[in-house]
Amino acid sequence: MRILRFGFALLAVVPLAGCFQSSTLIRVKADGSGTIEQRLLLSEQALDQLRAFTILGGGNGDTADPTTEAQARALAEAIGPGVAYVSSMPLADGKLRGRQTIYSFADVTQLRISEQPSVSQGGPGLKAQGINTSSDPITFTLDRRPGGNAILRILVPRPGVFPTGPNGIPQAPTAEQIAMVKQMLAGARLSVVVEPEGRLVQTTSPFVQGNQVTLIDIDVDRSAVDTSLAQKLQAARTPDDVKAALNSTPGVKITLDPEISIEFLPTP
Repeated sequence: MRILRFGFALLAVVPLAGCFQSSTLIRVKADGSGTIEQRLLLSEQALDQLRAFTILGGGNGDTADPTTEAQARALAEAIGPGVAYVSSMPLADGKLRGRQTIYSFADVTQLRISEQPSVSQGGPGLKAQGINTSSDPITFTLDRRPGGNAILRILVPRPGVFPTGPNGIPQAPTAEQIAMVKQMLAGARLSVVVEPEGRLVQTTSPFVQGNQVTLIDIDVDRSAVDTSLAQKLQAARTPDDVKAALNSTPGVKITLDPEISIEFLPTP
């Protein structure tokens, strides 16, 4: 089945030029159930490219708009077993239009959150100038401690945005590659946030506001202000150096650890 798996973009490189905004809020209860609130806004240019990509992938360009209610309903199956469409409403913000959708899920460990939108099943990604946006989905585990606290672990695959050498070791992108991404994605914004139900005890993510833990938050236009990002990444020698380089960039919050844990005390 060919569907548009839109809505869970986690990295700043997607197979789209033109402006888009995507935000995802995942609320999780101690029993593993919860909801996903997804907001997606696209420019007409981005929608035109989606239609073209869908046709190239063998799909119907007339049904390529991921902001329709039909596509929002279809996405539930792609997110994972036990995910159900709850409701949605159209959105508009200036020249952007889109949809806010709420899904429910029975078991967070069954979710498969894609790091990027794909045009259709088997559709093309962006592979240019050594940049590969393909990656495995984000997955989750949930355990309970004897004292009653819940431990949510978020397993994050290695970002596909960084090019790799012949030995498979990730290499820092060049200034030209970063410039290409910024040019293609001018105006793009995306975020993914997890909110446990209960009192947040601790988390390995450095990005916390209240009860919400940010996995990624990128504003491409703000990040474009820092023209030294390529040099800082090229100079990085350790994973901590890479984190420091990225997270010192305005408009960029990325947790690069392969596993992020969230411990919380469930609401009575």
